[in-house]
Amino acid sequence: MKFEETFDFDYPAEVMLRMFTDQDYFLDKYERLGGRKPELVDSQKTDDRFSITVRHALDANKLSFPDIIKKRVGDRIMLRQTDVWNVASQSGRIDIDIEKAPVDITIDLKLSEQNGKARLTLRFDIDAQVPLLGSKIEKAIAGPITDRLHSDMALSNKMASDYAAA
Repeated sequence: MKFEETFDFDYPAEVMLRMFTDQDYFLDKYERLGGRKPELVDSQKTDDRFSITVRHALDANKLSFPDIIKKRVGDRIMLRQTDVWNVASQSGRIDIDIEKAPVDITIDLKLSEQNGKARLTLRFDIDAQVPLLGSKIEKAIAGPITDRLHSDMALSNKMASDYAAA
């Protein structure tokens, strides 16, 4: 299932990109969003590229996942998320692996400037590898993923004030 979301920030794209390419931002953000302390799996940064892989937990009861997914993952959903940013093009990609679930989520990212403020466009592709039920599962997962995204982006917008002041 493919769909698109946008989020407008209160800060310029340059500030947001500086934050989105900082390892500490990710670790702090996931901790603030709840669950146990996130595990840093890998992080690499050059002048042109940034990548980070973090494993973190979500409370499954707070997400409206379909029963077939809840039965597989239990009370806690473990995510292994890799974010990659190309600094020059201000574009990136997120790959999310929901452990113990036959679902792949990829999100293409594009940061742009709108009237001096950043806009992040996210193009989602959710793929559930469950015969006959895949499209239903994809639609059911899209809602909770979108809700989580909005919480994530709202927190990121607040956190960006520290990067704007630096």
